[in-house]
Amino acid sequence: MIVFTLYLPQPCEILKKGCIDGFAMVWRMANIGRLIVAIAFSIAILLSVFVLPVIANGSQNSGQNNPGGYVKYTLDLIDNTLINGNFVNISDAMDPWGIAYDPSNRYIYVADLRSNTVSVINGATNTVIATIPVGSTPIGVAYDPSNRYIYVTNWGSNTVSVINGTTVIANITVGPGPWGVAYDPSNGYIYVANSAYSGTVSVINGTTVIANIFVGQRPMGVAYDPSNGYIYVANYYSNTVSVINGTTVIANIFVGPGPEGIAYDPSNRYIYVTNWGSNTVSVINGTTVIANITVGPGPWGIAYDPSNGYIYVANSFSDTVSVINGATNTVIANITVGMYPMGVAYDPSNGYIYVTDGGSDTVSIIYTGVSINSTSISSELTLGVVTTWAVAVIVVVAVLIVALLMIKRRKPQL
Repeated sequence: MIVFTLYLPQPCEILKKGCIDGFAMVWRMANIGRLIVAIAFSIAILLSVFVLPVIANGSQNSGQNNPGGYVKYTLDLIDNTLINGNFVNISDAMDPWGIAYDPSNRYIYVADLRSNTVSVINGATNTVIATIPVGSTPIGVAYDPSNRYIYVTNWGSNTVSVINGTTVIANITVGPGPWGVAYDPSNGYIYVANSAYSGTVSVINGTTVIANIFVGQRPMGVAYDPSNGYIYVANYYSNTVSVINGTTVIANIFVGPGPEGIAYDPSNRYIYVTNWGSNTVSVINGTTVIANITVGPGPWGIAYDPSNGYIYVANSFSDTVSVINGATNTVIANITVGMYPMGVAYDPSNGYIYVTDGGSDTVSIIYTGVSINSTSISSELTLGVVTTWAVAVIVVVAVLIVALLMIKRRKPQL
């Protein structure tokens, strides 16, 4: 006779099996939780290391519909960071002042007054690629297309540093307190305004001073007018502009109080002079003042933008840039920039206006709405963001796959 015995597991065995299964489930959940935390932590690290530093964000300029443009980027010279929008730093350790564009290499050269250096900016990426030690208290910057050299006036050492690319190849002794500097293509000379007590302009041929021309008191800004071949020099204390033909002063023009910056507008053949003491810009036709335009307080640097025909004026006391329409000689816009804007330069390779912010160690980069080659910046920045995100995603996916395989293969030991 076959006897069937019904086996019923004992309560303790049920409890034991339940405990083991429960422990296994808890173990797996704990490991999954740890992996989730680890993956989240990895993502945070990847984003902070690879993605976030690509571009920081400043306050977006509300004037994006401004006819004169808006600050698209701010370059922080202290840590070489490109920031979206307008950003005001609290540092003034470098005090960027004069600025000029070099078309031979598409670099922008910035004279850093406090650090006795020149920052070299690559306009294709808007980052500093070199910092060049020069003389004491550099202020003015000019480009000489005949030899492709950059000339930098060193106010504190009474010299002019000559830069080839990123190397100083000469230091030329000039008069006391050299300030503004300009190139005259009609004779190949460099004109340097000596702003201290001498009241002179040094004329450089190559690396040799060939003449010292007496002008007004405390000459500062210098510009060349190709329509007549004259050099215009702003005399800060005399409230005049001296007109030089070769090495001879042929006229002295009275303008507003404290003239400093000078720029030439080829569209109307006028000379524009910033008058720091009256918050105006004098417009000169030949040797006659034909208009005085009210701008912001403390106008200093000035530059012409051939892409739209506008004149950009740095107002040092209001942290703004006034935009003048040369066709009407009226202010059409005011753009907020960094602290104490001083120098202004135009980069034809990307269509941007560069403004040195002496009080915040930054360079404000103004998009004028005219696209020259401006896609190079946005495309490179976009490519950088996409690339870093792609790297981050690939790494995180790889970590997740490895983690899941480990969970699947590893079992708790009973």
